[in-house]
Amino acid sequence: MIPSHFCGKEELPIRPPDFPAYPLVSRQELSRILETVHRGRQECLAAWKVRLSTFRMTAREKQAAQGLFQYLLDHFHDSANFSGFKEQFFQRTAEYRSILGLQHTVAVIGLFEEIILVLLLERQGRPDVHTSYRWLHSLTLSLLCSITREHSEGRRKERNGPKLPLPGSDERSPRLKRMEAITRLDEWLLTSRTLEEALSRSVRFITEATGFRRGALFWYSSLSRTVEGIYAHEVDLGEIRRIRDVEGNIPAIARVMKETKPLYLREARLYFPAHYVEKFGLTSLQTATLYGPQRQPVAFLLLDQEGRPFEPDPDTEHLLTDLISRVSLTLRFRLFENAFTHVDAAPPLTPREREILQMIADGHSTREIGQALHLSEHTAAEYAHSVLRKLKAKNRPEAVAVGLRKSWIR
Repeated sequence: MIPSHFCGKEELPIRPPDFPAYPLVSRQELSRILETVHRGRQECLAAWKVRLSTFRMTAREKQAAQGLFQYLLDHFHDSANFSGFKEQFFQRTAEYRSILGLQHTVAVIGLFEEIILVLLLERQGRPDVHTSYRWLHSLTLSLLCSITREHSEGRRKERNGPKLPLPGSDERSPRLKRMEAITRLDEWLLTSRTLEEALSRSVRFITEATGFRRGALFWYSSLSRTVEGIYAHEVDLGEIRRIRDVEGNIPAIARVMKETKPLYLREARLYFPAHYVEKFGLTSLQTATLYGPQRQPVAFLLLDQEGRPFEPDPDTEHLLTDLISRVSLTLRFRLFENAFTHVDAAPPLTPREREILQMIADGHSTREIGQALHLSEHTAAEYAHSVLRKLKAKNRPEAVAVGLRKSWIR
């Protein structure tokens, strides 16, 4: 559903507020988070190894990246005591971080967060999964802020010391600028009180951070195949919100929605109706698509230089890719958080039936189950039959598969 009202233009301070307070979660919710990660440990490792294989690193750097990720996963249960976890993290991962450098350290922590968030979303599937998201995001964001601060302080000491900085090591390099921008955007997203505030801030932040003069966000409905203007920066917001059109009238939509990364359009007139080109003085455009669950497109952002032609810049496109990814992740949890309620989120099985399903998964026969639970073989078979019936499974392997997928058994 398209939000009915978006915040008007607001003045953002030069710097974001201090890092937000660590969100409190109930003991029960925290236990669920830790247990979910514990059960999905192998799944997380598998996802990580696939991503690690795509990194352009030396063998030594990959080994350090593996060590850092492994530490985070192995000690995740300690994060219940955040202060202690953070202190131990900096003490025990110093060697890994010195080998990786700032860029790769941030990448590893970012991927750790992404992998855990996907696991929580798939395994928990409840309306309050957003609480888990905020808790985990605060944990990783606090680590990232401290790491960035540590790096900046280290560079200042080098500049003030007897040695001159090495060529190309300027802390304001494009890579460091990108990481600083991501951290600042994350803070804004985390402290935004509503979806409207998060999106409106995002459009302005992304426009300014990427060096563009104007930005406009359009909502896309895959059901009606329509687009609707919802927010703008340095463009008349009233004019943008008057835009409601069908996909077939705007050739750019089909082109943009096919791309997983930002797309540069040299000639807007080839992709947009003439009246839009004239009204807004469009020439060159930079576009980026925002995605919801299952990576379906839900919105797209248009950026330009107030109608002046420009050429694509690789550093800007890399930054835009990272920023759009963070906003898409927020959309996934905020906009669709109520869509994750499953009628079967709680198992339809009784505790005894779950116990028997677990024993079936462990390879025990009906006779062995009966002996272990002090039941007759006939009663154990009746329980097993009840499990298959409730799970609508044709056989025991299918029932086990359902139980594992729903995290009802290990």
